[in-house]
Amino acid sequence: MQLLVHSSLRKLGAVVGGADSIIDSLLEILGPEGTLMMSTVSGNVNREQPVFHVEHTPSTVGVLSNVFRKRPGALRSLHPVHSIAALGARAEFFCEGHLQARTAWSEDSPYGKLMRQDGHILFLGTNFSANTCMHALEIEAKVPGLHTPESSTLYVCDYDNRWHQIEHHWHAPKKDSYVDMEQVVEKAGALKYGVLGKSISRLVQAGKMRERLLPIFLHTPELAIRKLSDSEFIWE
Repeated sequence: MQLLVHSSLRKLGAVVGGADSIIDSLLEILGPEGTLMMSTVSGNVNREQPVFHVEHTPSTVGVLSNVFRKRPGALRSLHPVHSIAALGARAEFFCEGHLQARTAWSEDSPYGKLMRQDGHILFLGTNFSANTCMHALEIEAKVPGLHTPESSTLYVCDYDNRWHQIEHHWHAPKKDSYVDMEQVVEKAGALKYGVLGKSISRLVQAGKMRERLLPIFLHTPELAIRKLSDSEFIWE
């Protein structure tokens, strides 16, 4: 399995062994042919602080992702805002090219690849509000007004201490209804529920999710996302 994890350890409750115990269990289940991935979004990279270092810039989406990205052998993609970390058989495939992708969520991004490679998404202690692949569907459907027309130059230091730069458009004001899409994905047979600790867990088939939700983003995007500006800008 190619598995992307979104998590909130706080909502899971006390776990013996903490974050490392969860990571060890997931790697054991996936086995040597599987790939474990976690979103390592860095919200601390912004217009005022435009520098990202692949090894030193922390993730701002939870303890588990920060412990995971420091694991021996783990790779991190080079996008300065929406990176992932990966460990396993296809880690390099999912991470490579993220800096060169047209947007952070394009077809050749880790999120785009996941939905086209029979991947899965596991939500531990969280729900579709943390579903980064929704941005990939918005980009694919060319939903207007979700990003600022103006961009910022961001600076990226890679594992070899080489510097790169990209232009990045930021999220524009909007209101999402991603959690409402969960029941749509469940009815399509692409979501299973479980319990881990004190929280419900969700396992999603990413390809089937894309198949079911892309028509919504193409034809009735307001069911999932509403822009809160007059902008018609489409990032493409």
